[in-house]
Amino acid sequence: MRIDPTILVSISDLRERTHAPAGHPTSPPPAAVVALGEAASSVPSTRVGEAAITAKIAQIREELAAGSYVVDLDQLSERILDDDVERGSLG
Repeated sequence: MRIDPTILVSISDLRERTHAPAGHPTSPPPAAVVALGEAASSVPSTRVGEAAITAKIAQIREELAAGSYVVDLDQLSERILDDDVERGSLG
């Protein structure tokens, strides 16, 4: 997947773009789209700790729906920097 910095789309506008610049498709190629069906969603958790992760995800979804989810910006920035160091772009 590639991010094109020449195309700006408001994240609050959920409607599809009516036009795209020449050479730019209006929808991503099928290889970039992942969709899980009911069968994948209903697979039971078998790994150790997976139930805890599933519970945490459910909690975050509820907080997002209620509008009460708060992002810890310090932790986010640390993880972004750690990732950059790990990839070698800052080190």
